[in-house]
Amino acid sequence: MVVVLALCAGSAFGLKAYVDRQDGSSAEALDERDGPVRPAEIEALLAEHTRALKDRDLKAFLAPFDPADKRLVAQQTTLFQNLSKVPLVEASFVRLRKGEFKPFGAGHSFELTVSFNHRFEYDRAAVGEMYTWTVVRTGKGAPLKITAAGHVPQGFKQTEMSYHPAPWDRWQNIHVEKTPHTVLIVDASLRAEAQRYAPVAERAAEQTLDAVRAGGVTGEFPQGFVISLVKGKKELGALYQTRKEAPTSESGMALGFPPASAVDDDEGPDVGGSRVLVDVTDRSFFGAGAQESPSVLFRHELAHALMNNFADHGPGATSLDGREHWVVEGFAEYLGYEQQPFTASERAASGKAVLRSLNYDLPLPSNGLWNMAGRGSYHYWLAHSTMSFIAERYGAQKLFQLVIEHYRGKKIQDVTREVLGVSYDDFAKQWAAYVKAEVR
Repeated sequence: MVVVLALCAGSAFGLKAYVDRQDGSSAEALDERDGPVRPAEIEALLAEHTRALKDRDLKAFLAPFDPADKRLVAQQTTLFQNLSKVPLVEASFVRLRKGEFKPFGAGHSFELTVSFNHRFEYDRAAVGEMYTWTVVRTGKGAPLKITAAGHVPQGFKQTEMSYHPAPWDRWQNIHVEKTPHTVLIVDASLRAEAQRYAPVAERAAEQTLDAVRAGGVTGEFPQGFVISLVKGKKELGALYQTRKEAPTSESGMALGFPPASAVDDDEGPDVGGSRVLVDVTDRSFFGAGAQESPSVLFRHELAHALMNNFADHGPGATSLDGREHWVVEGFAEYLGYEQQPFTASERAASGKAVLRSLNYDLPLPSNGLWNMAGRGSYHYWLAHSTMSFIAERYGAQKLFQLVIEHYRGKKIQDVTREVLGVSYDDFAKQWAAYVKAEVR
């Protein structure tokens, strides 16, 4: 179980700013008013495409695409039909970058990269997904025609930051299940699983939100979650281009995306929306003989998704690698197990065995050693124990305050002193004594 923030360490940023930096284009180059295609024509193309989607006008949505390319038309028809099922409260196509004009017969062609800016009711801001079209004008005065559609512009170096493919791109036919606090978007082949687990996800969402409110958390955070169920690790890593290689051990992911309009300043949220992925083929949580309840996994990932909204990558914030795994994963385990003590975890028996083999040597698990072979589950269990300790010694509200302050960018050494009133070293010693007393 893992949390991924699809953000640049150091600051939030918009896709447009990033794409501009990738190819060195200047603002002037992007606004060639004397070229064979005027900026106003591009804006009109995108505005009409946005309107067609909003009005469920398939004919108009397909109009710019080359009708001679049956595969392209079929692809865009599928996209339109899938998007028509998704309960978005905001959707628009916005220009990110226009490439250089190139001769094309008696006219010209160019590469146009656009952001599909969209927002669910649970998002704090619209997030973007990158598409790149090849646009042609066959001659002077001819209409603009799209002859190819992909998602990565030429020269783009970090494909995972395209946030493509979303479920509506990845699957030929999607199914949507909506509950008061969740939207489940799945491949149609998982319709039965979506119907089966929608109540589980809804209950997990209610429990997660109730726990955060009871923890005295103030500030804006979402009141629901967007979730996709997937089949297998390959699919888990493929959605939203989260991984270049399939993950090997994760059962789920929580992804935080920057607002589509984000720029390098301190205004607005650093995370516009979160997306949760759950592998329903993982036998640890699903199917006969599962060691864990699916509810544990849902609560764990929803805890990550909610906490993403407190992430701070502005000036003075710690980098992504600096956020302590024992805080991030310990909190998710704590909520995953409904705030029960770490000794109630399914990991407890194996964790105790490892601890005994180490003669009760208890340093806090460092990020560098987190994925040590044979220690993954053990480190999750130890992380859970830190939250149990804080809740019992200092109270649940202090626990939430510590986690949120660390997410907001403060170093954990500063947070323990400011929130708990103890140095980090003293905290580590107190925690180690607590664990030994609980498990011996």
